[in-house]
Amino acid sequence: MFTDIVRLFNSPTRLKLLKFFVYQPHTRISVKTASGTLGIPEARVTQELRALVRFGFLIKRTQGKMPAFELNQSYSLADSLADFLEKATRVEDHLLTEIFRGTRGILRVVASGALLGEKRSSIDLLVIVRKKGAFDHHVARAVKRAERLVALPLRYAVLEQREFEERLEARDRLLRDVFEFKHSLLLGRDIKAG
Repeated sequence: MFTDIVRLFNSPTRLKLLKFFVYQPHTRISVKTASGTLGIPEARVTQELRALVRFGFLIKRTQGKMPAFELNQSYSLADSLADFLEKATRVEDHLLTEIFRGTRGILRVVASGALLGEKRSSIDLLVIVRKKGAFDHHVARAVKRAERLVALPLRYAVLEQREFEERLEARDRLLRDVFEFKHSLLLGRDIKAG
């Protein structure tokens, strides 16, 4: 078992891929998707995915002409790895804050969901902007940087300030999913979700 752990944690890329698959246990993922989300060249991702298949951690399937990979649910260390990776690879708030600080148009960013180990939340990031459309590409780039940092695809919502206030007052389901469960204000002033 010790040898298995050493092989699994052999490289930073492999560790990111472990987390990537453990957090999405029932999803088939292509090399291109993993590479794009993690910001790692496809050749390197392919090499590490092959190794994880050899170790029995992943199963390789074919989707059309392209290979796709998924977590081997019967892998003996899968549950233990999930618990360990959830605790050991959680990114500190200040690192996420630095990604969004200075991004044009953003007023507030709230972390929830997978970023905090909260499985009940429907999104991982809530981004409040001055004006939708005008800053979409800035927000998308910041989210992509955050995905690369946390080694996960992030579910996020972007709302204008006025829309956010209206939804908050109406006790909108999306906002309840964020504020009624574990969440953390990364950027902006405190939000009274009441």
